[in-house]
Amino acid sequence: MDSPDNAAFVQRQAMNRSTFYMFLFFFWLLTLNFSEDEAARRARPSIDTVIDALNDEKEFLGNVTFGVNVTHPLPSSVKEQVQQLQELKRPGAHYYHNITGVFRGDWQSENVTLPDNEPSNNQTLLNEAWGEFQVEDKGSFTFNIIKSVQSTDENINYVEGYMRLRDSNKVDYGALLLADGVHFRNDGSIYLVGASNRSISYSEDLLHMLPTNQSMDQTRQVILEEMDKRIEELEELASWSDQGPEDMSFSTDFQCMFEMFIQLHPVPDDVKLLHLLEYERELENPQGITTIKAPPLKMSSVMYSPNCGVSITSNDSDGTRIEKFYNKSIHYATMATIIALVQIFSLINQMEYTSTPSSVSNVSYWTIAMQAMMDGHLCLLHLTTGVVVESVFMPFAAAAFFNFILVSVFSMRYLLLIWRIQRPENTRPAPATQSANEDNPNTNVNEQQTILPLATNRGRSMIAENDSPRDVSILYYRLYVLLLLGLFIFYQTAARSAFVQNIIIGTLGFGFYSFWVPQIVRNVLRGCRKPLSRRYVITMSITRLAIPLYFYGCPHNLIAHETSPLVWLLALYVGLQAFILYLQDVLGPRFFVSERFLPQTYNYHPIIPPSDEENPNGPNGAENEGGGGGLPRDCAICMLPVDTSGTGPPGLHVLGRAQYMLTPCQHLFHTECLEKWMRIKLECPVCRSYLPAS
Repeated sequence: MDSPDNAAFVQRQAMNRSTFYMFLFFFWLLTLNFSEDEAARRARPSIDTVIDALNDEKEFLGNVTFGVNVTHPLPSSVKEQVQQLQELKRPGAHYYHNITGVFRGDWQSENVTLPDNEPSNNQTLLNEAWGEFQVEDKGSFTFNIIKSVQSTDENINYVEGYMRLRDSNKVDYGALLLADGVHFRNDGSIYLVGASNRSISYSEDLLHMLPTNQSMDQTRQVILEEMDKRIEELEELASWSDQGPEDMSFSTDFQCMFEMFIQLHPVPDDVKLLHLLEYERELENPQGITTIKAPPLKMSSVMYSPNCGVSITSNDSDGTRIEKFYNKSIHYATMATIIALVQIFSLINQMEYTSTPSSVSNVSYWTIAMQAMMDGHLCLLHLTTGVVVESVFMPFAAAAFFNFILVSVFSMRYLLLIWRIQRPENTRPAPATQSANEDNPNTNVNEQQTILPLATNRGRSMIAENDSPRDVSILYYRLYVLLLLGLFIFYQTAARSAFVQNIIIGTLGFGFYSFWVPQIVRNVLRGCRKPLSRRYVITMSITRLAIPLYFYGCPHNLIAHETSPLVWLLALYVGLQAFILYLQDVLGPRFFVSERFLPQTYNYHPIIPPSDEENPNGPNGAENEGGGGGLPRDCAICMLPVDTSGTGPPGLHVLGRAQYMLTPCQHLFHTECLEKWMRIKLECPVCRSYLPAS
């Protein structure tokens, strides 16, 4: 046997190795893509170069003439689509003035015949521009308008945003377009130019999209104003650094440039312009006044790519104002905070339910650990969302805080308690068994051997009083490493295709939401009942399902994630686990497993034969009053009679036997009475003999 010094030395070596591996993991994360970022930084133009380019572009735009030297003329089919789009306008109709928000919808594509004078009229160039993105059929899109600024012309807003295109099969991550342009507020028309590479200016293409000379001059003035603002910002930045700002380009093989013609749908005729503007002001600056019900925000669009030879159309795409989106985010964060609070109080109730070492020994370590991992990842995700989206920082930070409290204060404390109590199980020698009749020589030997189960004669597990700080820190190392690993997997998943995302999220979801399975297995192996309170099982099952049901079952969720019927299979799976735990409490922990596959444990619910009931020296070990047969036996805890007849519906006699418990020392009790006693100490209330865990 190894000496204590050698064991401590081996443990220190293992701890040092884990620390070294964690250091390597952190170092790898810090150096990830470092060379590429450095190369991109060095290739970035200086501020003076950017300012000179903007000044040259301003001079060039001033010389653009309506309808002259059009670089990318519209094909006839695209002109017809744009004309149909203009027909959505109605005389005297009103439109939203501020369209900052999110639009979602579906698109259909159509190949177009490029004009002969189109520079990109070459099939090889078209294929290279498309890259791996599939645009031959249809798909979905999300259009985020992040900026809508009123210009000196009160009728025109300068607009910036980005659009994510996804194909119908979702075999890849999609295509990202960075777009900017103008919004004419009086008729709801929007003209944008979008591309993944914004280091190239497309302002000339934007001007040639305008339908009239007047609208072209107005748009030119708005673009020049924005360029002047940009130059002022760069000049202020030059006093701090000579390195140019990062461009808004997106690294991808998708090189299509789109001319985007968008038309807002008018609000209902019964909505007056005064009331609409009042509603928009209340959204931007809430004062608590009563406004009209939010009119629907919809748009239709035609997107033409001259260098890819395709047009994309969408109809009746729904939009959500950014203020309403933030309100929805706050509602979600409030829901997440309430869920975390409910889980905290539920875990506190469970810790009080298992207040003794004997009851804690029946709780599965991995059931609590898997839930702690879920809460840890939710904490990181909520905190990251709050940092990225500053407008919702406070509610998301509150949700992250309570998730952190749940993990670091309560879950880790409970895990540490479970680990300390159950640690001797790994070094405990194999239990020896003996016949139950050795404790009661007056009982018929053959009858007891065939009917009454064997008792396990185990010594009581001793709990280590002084745990090394290194031992305790192992738990925290495991938690933090797994949290970082999970966060890294989520980060890598976000940059993959929807198919890969569904596989990874589905696998991780199935694994994490099997958190009751370790407890079911431990109940079977140890033969224990009611290790978890029913309130805890029900509360945790419902609250853990709330977030996946929201994102995968609610069609109007925060991120507009597509609903999936598989989420109901997940709910059914968790409900099945909880139902098995309930059946283990009622029918016994091993009711669904054959005994030949399990280690032998003591059965507290044996069938007591009639001969025992007629024996004046029954399981209580003392004569009943009157000395007659069939007299009731009394529970030594509550002093009430114990019914051992085991009556019940045909085939369900086990339910009747579950009402009483017979100890290895042949003392009879009510099940409820003895289970409460055994949560405090594993000793017989009558003779103080050791009781196997139940």
